[in-house]
Amino acid sequence: MAVQAKLKKRGFVMTGGGAKGLYEAGVIHAFHVSGMEFDVITGSSIGAMNSIFFAEYLFFKRQLPPEVLQDPAQAVEAMDARVKAYHHAWLQMPDKRVIDDSQEGPIGQLKDDLEHLDADLPLLVRLAWWWSDPDRAAAPPPQVWPALTRLGAELIVHLGGMEELLRLLKFNRAELFEKAARDYLKRFGLEHSLVPPNQDHKLKDIFTQPVSPLRLEHLTGNVSAPDEPGTPKYSLVDPARSLREYDLQGITVRLTRANYRTGRLEMSTHTPLENFVRFMDKQAWRLQADDPDKIPLGSFRLQVPGNPNAINAALCSGRFPGVFSPYPVSDIYPASDPENALLYQMLTNWLCDPAVETTLQQAYQSVSPGGQERFTALFNGWRESQAMRGFFPQAGDVYIDGGAIDNTPSNSAVDFVKEWAERSGYSKRDVELELFVIFLDVEPKSKPVQVKDPAIFEVVSRTLEIQGAANRSSDANTVETINSFGQRSEDLAVALKVVLDNVAAVMPGLSAGQQQQLEQRLFAEAKNLPIHVYLGDAPGGIVQRLNQWVDEVMAKSLPVQVEEIKIYPEDMPLSTLQFTARLGYQKENAINMLTSGCYDTLWTLRRRLEGQKLAEFDAQDQQTLGLLRKWMDIEAWPGGVGEQETLRQQWQCRRTACVFHAQHCKHGAHAGQQQGGSAASLL
Repeated sequence: MAVQAKLKKRGFVMTGGGAKGLYEAGVIHAFHVSGMEFDVITGSSIGAMNSIFFAEYLFFKRQLPPEVLQDPAQAVEAMDARVKAYHHAWLQMPDKRVIDDSQEGPIGQLKDDLEHLDADLPLLVRLAWWWSDPDRAAAPPPQVWPALTRLGAELIVHLGGMEELLRLLKFNRAELFEKAARDYLKRFGLEHSLVPPNQDHKLKDIFTQPVSPLRLEHLTGNVSAPDEPGTPKYSLVDPARSLREYDLQGITVRLTRANYRTGRLEMSTHTPLENFVRFMDKQAWRLQADDPDKIPLGSFRLQVPGNPNAINAALCSGRFPGVFSPYPVSDIYPASDPENALLYQMLTNWLCDPAVETTLQQAYQSVSPGGQERFTALFNGWRESQAMRGFFPQAGDVYIDGGAIDNTPSNSAVDFVKEWAERSGYSKRDVELELFVIFLDVEPKSKPVQVKDPAIFEVVSRTLEIQGAANRSSDANTVETINSFGQRSEDLAVALKVVLDNVAAVMPGLSAGQQQQLEQRLFAEAKNLPIHVYLGDAPGGIVQRLNQWVDEVMAKSLPVQVEEIKIYPEDMPLSTLQFTARLGYQKENAINMLTSGCYDTLWTLRRRLEGQKLAEFDAQDQQTLGLLRKWMDIEAWPGGVGEQETLRQQWQCRRTACVFHAQHCKHGAHAGQQQGGSAASLL
């Protein structure tokens, strides 16, 4: 039995990390200049915003004239201004003050008010120690009364008067401090989030309002300097774009969101009715379990019918808790889109509306003709399941950052390939997923001197770093484990198939008695295996039935093979919330992150393709390698690990049209001059 080449699908996974998303912007630049394209793009948090831009980029690229698309280098130049506008928008973000920490903003006003709060640390410690005492007396002891009196006087001033303080004491004794804090922050519009609801449009504006392409002058001067008249501008994402429009161009986008009420992951993706009933047919039994809490958080990604608005779906996935307020479901799915009608019916009346049943029945008939009886049984079970009702969104539900639960959403890309294979009639083992995953953290390392005598805050900080790295790497390890077992299972199945094919081939040459003896022996040996439905009740035809069993195992039971290509930063000079200078943003660090994302990715792509057999190449591989060889001054790929490491540090980019090339990139012209020549000459 010959082993056939697998169909290749490509996925791109972008994770969360706030300002660290600049590194992903550099990765996207590398994919742009190398001509890389993808079938599925998944993202969470800031990775969701970057995912939507890259989907928009591919949307426009695939509509270029055929003669441009036939020349990969020409296609790069045709799309270059749009990518430069994207980088310009990222570097202008601090000036947009998504988090307004200016003197006049809400955080500045809060600071001014707190400066006048006459409550020193000893006073607060005394009160906290008394309040947290489990044996606290009904009346405060004498030494606490002065502190209470002084704090009460301050609360009268800062909460809006004696009447407000008395109201708090009368109606909120059990949660006095929580309610007082909420009322206090409400004065500044900060009771829900650092970004007040009336200002959270700023992030959307960055991605939807026209911006000019980045120029060298922006890097050396003011990134928000006025443009000359007539300068072309680009909206990074059309605010009216839906995820269906990307689907029609062969670009599936899947963004995770976390339902604040249920605590469960949901998927923002274009889900036509036919796909929804397929999903329900295969997955609804999980939600009908007696104890749905046995489904671990993050282990299940709910799909609902409809067509999300692209930028709103990304904003929903990026609602970093505490920074932005939760996002309503009604803003994700436009009520004016007919594809969202069923979802709104379900939000209001669940499955109790006869129109919902009719719509789902018609969709089910289109994917499973003649399955009326099965659908009726399934639908009745769905409608009566309270557990399932609790999992599905309801009117008024709101969402927070999907990355809070699923910060390496590789599973979303794997699910896409499984579903695509099933819809297309392929075995999952016919398909290989080439998955590019961007990690926004370096491996946490500690200096030996810090290990010997750590302070309490160092221990806590170090533990959180390790925990974060472990959570992010567990997803990659899971993929590798599944691949390992899947490959071994496939190898065994292929070997068994070869044996069975050969047995079937020699049987016609045996006498009737020999055939009967062989079948009886196979039947007896296989009786202890858990495949009774394939064995039948008698030895006759056992070879054919075993062959059928092997075919079905290989088609349905083995996992999708995933080749995970990981892209890590060597350094991460910005942290999550460093969107403004007061919070730690520095333009130099931002440029370093953006350029390092590009050259790390170019090197990863080149190393992977140079080590791959030409027989395994498809058209995308050939195009990408051709562009990489064009831009990177590496004429011959070295075989030794030491030579490769030297080359990794010293190669020089030839793409002088890049804004960063002359002065701002480690592998640009400036770096090459420092090194005294090209990388090729150093080998």
